[in-house]
Amino acid sequence: MIGQLRDKVKNSFLILAKPFAFFKIHPNIVSFLGIPLALISAYFILQNDFTFALIFAILAVTMDMIDGSVAKLLNKTSNFGNYFETMIDKVVEVILIAPFVILYPLPAFLAISFSLIASYAKPRVALVIITDNRDWPAIGEHGDRLLLLLIGMLISIFYPVINSIPIMELVLYLIFATTLIGTVQRISYGKKLIEDAEKNETLLPYIKEKRDR
Repeated sequence: MIGQLRDKVKNSFLILAKPFAFFKIHPNIVSFLGIPLALISAYFILQNDFTFALIFAILAVTMDMIDGSVAKLLNKTSNFGNYFETMIDKVVEVILIAPFVILYPLPAFLAISFSLIASYAKPRVALVIITDNRDWPAIGEHGDRLLLLLIGMLISIFYPVINSIPIMELVLYLIFATTLIGTVQRISYGKKLIEDAEKNETLLPYIKEKRDR
Protein backbone atom coordinates (compact mmCIF):
# COMPACT_ATOMS: atom_id res chain seq x y z
CA MET A 1 0.00 0.00 0.00
CA ILE A 2 2.70 2.51 0.99
CA GLY A 3 4.71 1.51 -2.07
CA GLN A 4 1.94 2.89 -4.27
CA LEU A 5 2.68 6.39 -2.93
CA ARG A 6 6.23 6.39 -4.32
CA ASP A 7 5.22 8.12 -7.56
CA LYS A 8 3.57 10.94 -5.60
CA VAL A 9 6.72 11.76 -3.63
CA LYS A 10 9.33 11.29 -6.35
CA ASN A 11 10.30 14.96 -6.23
CA SER A 12 11.16 14.66 -2.54
CA PHE A 13 13.38 11.68 -3.30
CA LEU A 14 15.18 13.66 -5.99
CA ILE A 15 15.91 16.51 -3.57
CA LEU A 16 17.39 14.10 -1.03
CA ALA A 17 19.32 12.28 -3.76
CA LYS A 18 21.01 15.36 -5.22
CA PRO A 19 23.85 15.59 -2.63
CA PHE A 20 24.78 11.96 -3.32
CA ALA A 21 24.66 12.58 -7.06
CA PHE A 22 26.75 15.75 -6.67
CA PHE A 23 29.55 13.75 -5.03
CA LYS A 24 29.00 10.97 -7.61
CA ILE A 25 28.37 8.30 -5.00
CA HIS A 26 27.41 5.12 -6.81
CA PRO A 27 23.74 4.18 -6.24
CA ASN A 28 24.73 0.67 -5.09
CA ILE A 29 26.82 2.27 -2.34
CA VAL A 30 23.82 4.41 -1.36
CA SER A 31 21.77 1.20 -1.12
CA PHE A 32 24.47 -0.52 0.93
CA LEU A 33 24.69 2.39 3.40
CA GLY A 34 21.32 1.25 4.71
CA ILE A 35 22.98 -1.78 6.33
CA PRO A 36 25.43 -0.02 8.70
CA LEU A 37 22.76 2.57 9.53
CA ALA A 38 20.30 -0.23 10.37
CA LEU A 39 22.94 -1.97 12.50
CA ILE A 40 23.45 1.22 14.52
CA SER A 41 19.69 1.49 14.94
CA ALA A 42 19.58 -2.14 16.10
CA TYR A 43 22.23 -1.37 18.74
CA PHE A 44 20.13 1.46 20.15
CA ILE A 45 17.02 -0.74 20.09
CA LEU A 46 18.83 -3.21 22.34
CA GLN A 47 19.67 -0.29 24.64
CA ASN A 48 15.99 0.73 24.67
CA ASP A 49 17.07 4.12 23.34
CA PHE A 50 14.34 4.66 20.78
CA THR A 51 15.29 8.25 20.05
CA PHE A 52 18.57 7.32 18.41
CA ALA A 53 17.12 4.02 17.15
CA LEU A 54 14.47 5.99 15.27
CA ILE A 55 16.97 8.50 13.86
CA PHE A 56 19.23 5.81 12.40
CA ALA A 57 16.28 3.68 11.26
CA ILE A 58 14.92 6.69 9.33
CA LEU A 59 18.35 7.23 7.76
CA ALA A 60 18.53 3.54 6.78
CA VAL A 61 15.05 3.66 5.22
CA THR A 62 15.95 6.91 3.45
CA MET A 63 18.81 5.14 1.65
CA ASP A 64 16.23 2.64 0.44
CA MET A 65 14.02 5.44 -0.87
CA ILE A 66 16.62 7.54 -2.68
CA ASP A 67 19.01 5.01 -4.25
CA GLY A 68 16.85 4.76 -7.36
CA SER A 69 16.75 8.55 -7.68
CA VAL A 70 20.54 8.71 -7.33
CA ALA A 71 20.84 6.14 -10.12
CA LYS A 72 18.63 8.26 -12.39
CA LEU A 73 20.52 11.47 -11.65
CA LEU A 74 23.84 9.77 -12.41
CA ASN A 75 22.38 7.87 -15.37
CA LYS A 76 23.48 4.60 -13.78
CA THR A 77 20.23 2.67 -13.68
CA SER A 78 20.72 -1.04 -14.29
CA ASN A 79 18.87 -4.32 -13.90
CA PHE A 80 21.42 -5.53 -11.38
CA GLY A 81 21.12 -2.28 -9.44
CA ASN A 82 17.38 -2.80 -9.15
CA TYR A 83 17.96 -6.37 -7.95
CA PHE A 84 20.72 -5.33 -5.53
CA GLU A 85 18.57 -2.55 -4.07
CA THR A 86 15.74 -4.96 -3.35
CA MET A 87 18.02 -7.47 -1.65
CA ILE A 88 19.51 -4.75 0.55
CA ASP A 89 16.00 -3.58 1.43
CA LYS A 90 15.20 -7.01 2.84
CA VAL A 91 18.49 -7.16 4.78
CA VAL A 92 17.78 -3.74 6.33
CA GLU A 93 14.28 -4.82 7.32
CA VAL A 94 15.54 -8.00 9.00
CA ILE A 95 18.28 -6.08 10.84
CA LEU A 96 15.73 -3.58 12.21
CA ILE A 97 13.43 -6.33 13.49
CA ALA A 98 16.14 -8.77 14.64
CA PRO A 99 17.03 -7.07 17.97
CA PHE A 100 13.42 -7.43 19.06
CA VAL A 101 13.91 -11.21 18.98
CA ILE A 102 15.92 -10.74 22.17
CA LEU A 103 13.43 -8.30 23.70
CA TYR A 104 10.14 -9.88 22.54
CA PRO A 105 10.96 -13.31 21.02
CA LEU A 106 7.54 -14.57 19.90
CA PRO A 107 6.10 -11.47 18.16
CA ALA A 108 9.49 -10.65 16.59
CA PHE A 109 9.82 -14.21 15.25
CA LEU A 110 6.30 -14.07 13.82
CA ALA A 111 6.89 -10.61 12.30
CA ILE A 112 10.13 -11.66 10.57
CA SER A 113 8.77 -15.03 9.44
CA PHE A 114 5.58 -13.74 7.84
CA SER A 115 7.37 -10.73 6.38
CA LEU A 116 9.63 -13.14 4.50
CA ILE A 117 6.69 -15.35 3.49
CA ALA A 118 4.71 -12.36 2.19
CA SER A 119 7.75 -11.12 0.26
CA TYR A 120 8.20 -14.56 -1.35
CA ALA A 121 4.72 -14.64 -2.88
CA LYS A 122 5.52 -12.29 -5.76
CA PRO A 123 8.85 -13.80 -6.97
CA ARG A 124 7.47 -17.33 -6.59
CA VAL A 125 4.61 -16.70 -9.01
CA ALA A 126 7.22 -15.52 -11.53
CA LEU A 127 8.45 -19.14 -11.68
CA VAL A 128 5.08 -20.12 -13.13
CA ILE A 129 3.96 -17.23 -15.32
CA ILE A 130 5.38 -14.31 -17.26
CA THR A 131 4.81 -11.29 -15.03
CA ASP A 132 6.34 -7.98 -13.98
CA ASN A 133 7.06 -6.04 -10.80
CA ARG A 134 3.57 -4.60 -10.54
CA ASP A 135 2.11 -3.52 -7.19
CA TRP A 136 0.01 -6.29 -5.72
CA PRO A 137 -3.30 -5.45 -3.99
CA ALA A 138 -2.27 -6.53 -0.50
CA ILE A 139 -1.46 -4.99 2.85
CA GLY A 140 1.67 -5.64 4.89
CA GLU A 141 4.20 -5.03 2.13
CA HIS A 142 7.78 -3.89 2.77
CA GLY A 143 6.92 -0.18 3.08
CA ASP A 144 3.93 -0.85 5.34
CA ARG A 145 6.04 -2.94 7.72
CA LEU A 146 8.81 -0.35 7.95
CA LEU A 147 6.30 2.46 8.52
CA LEU A 148 4.69 0.54 11.39
CA LEU A 149 8.14 -0.08 12.86
CA LEU A 150 9.09 3.61 12.67
CA ILE A 151 5.76 4.75 14.14
CA GLY A 152 6.21 2.26 16.97
CA MET A 153 9.68 3.62 17.73
CA LEU A 154 8.35 7.19 17.69
CA ILE A 155 5.55 6.39 20.12
CA SER A 156 7.97 4.42 22.33
CA ILE A 157 10.06 7.56 22.86
CA PHE A 158 7.18 9.14 24.78
CA TYR A 159 5.01 6.19 25.80
CA PRO A 160 7.12 3.00 25.81
CA VAL A 161 4.47 1.01 27.72
CA ILE A 162 0.67 1.04 27.70
CA ASN A 163 -1.24 -1.00 30.28
CA SER A 164 1.97 -2.86 31.16
CA ILE A 165 2.45 -3.89 27.52
CA PRO A 166 5.48 -2.51 25.61
CA ILE A 167 4.41 -0.53 22.53
CA MET A 168 6.98 -2.29 20.34
CA GLU A 169 5.61 -5.69 21.33
CA LEU A 170 2.17 -4.57 20.17
CA VAL A 171 3.66 -3.17 16.95
CA LEU A 172 5.38 -6.49 16.20
CA TYR A 173 2.09 -8.35 16.65
CA LEU A 174 0.47 -5.77 14.35
CA ILE A 175 3.17 -6.37 11.71
CA PHE A 176 2.54 -10.11 12.05
CA ALA A 177 -1.23 -9.62 11.66
CA THR A 178 -0.94 -7.38 8.59
CA THR A 179 1.57 -9.68 6.88
CA LEU A 180 -0.59 -12.71 7.65
CA ILE A 181 -3.57 -11.02 5.98
CA GLY A 182 -1.33 -9.78 3.19
CA THR A 183 0.02 -13.27 2.59
CA VAL A 184 -3.50 -14.61 2.12
CA GLN A 185 -4.28 -11.70 -0.22
CA ARG A 186 -1.11 -12.34 -2.23
CA ILE A 187 -1.83 -16.05 -2.55
CA SER A 188 -5.34 -15.20 -3.77
CA TYR A 189 -3.96 -12.68 -6.28
CA GLY A 190 -1.27 -15.12 -7.37
CA LYS A 191 -3.98 -17.70 -8.02
CA LYS A 192 -5.82 -15.19 -10.22
CA LEU A 193 -2.65 -14.37 -12.19
CA ILE A 194 -1.91 -18.06 -12.76
CA GLU A 195 -5.48 -18.79 -13.88
CA ASP A 196 -5.35 -15.81 -16.28
CA ALA A 197 -2.02 -17.06 -17.64
CA GLU A 198 -3.50 -20.52 -18.20
CA LYS A 199 -6.36 -18.99 -20.20
CA ASN A 200 -4.06 -16.70 -22.19
CA GLU A 201 -1.37 -19.34 -22.73
CA THR A 202 1.30 -17.17 -21.06
CA LEU A 203 2.69 -19.78 -18.71
CA LEU A 204 6.46 -20.12 -18.71
CA PRO A 205 7.71 -22.54 -21.41
CA TYR A 206 8.93 -25.24 -19.02
CA ILE A 207 5.54 -25.24 -17.29
CA LYS A 208 3.82 -25.70 -20.64
CA GLU A 209 6.13 -28.58 -21.49
CA LYS A 210 5.38 -30.36 -18.23
CA ARG A 211 1.64 -29.87 -18.71
CA ASP A 212 1.70 -31.17 -22.29
CA ARG A 213 3.60 -34.36 -21.49
